[in-house]
Amino acid sequence: MVNYVPTFLGSVQKAIACTPNNNPNTEAYTQEVLPAARKIRQLAEELGKNQPSTEQMKEAISLLVKIFEVKQVDMEERRERLEEILNIHQLQNTFPEIMSSLKEPILI
Repeated sequence: MVNYVPTFLGSVQKAIACTPNNNPNTEAYTQEVLPAARKIRQLAEELGKNQPSTEQMKEAISLLVKIFEVKQVDMEERRERLEEILNIHQLQNTFPEIMSSLKEPILI
């Protein structure tokens, strides 16, 4: 059996879809989450199976972080989701600043 590895942007889209929205402000979701998710989906459609550039990956991660903020996802889940994406696609060395930010303590 072959282990399926999604594309990088597929992993980002999965994180968006599988992360609950804890923000009661539906207007913020409509104005910020949906356009960011559409931008990622559009890029994924344009690239198809091709690997995005480092800049495109950085932009997708930045949009994902913004989506997490608007959805009010707790910090631990944000870390888990970002770490999973970077690990699956072996990008820990490409984005060391993200990896190091994931190790910072959670302020309560």
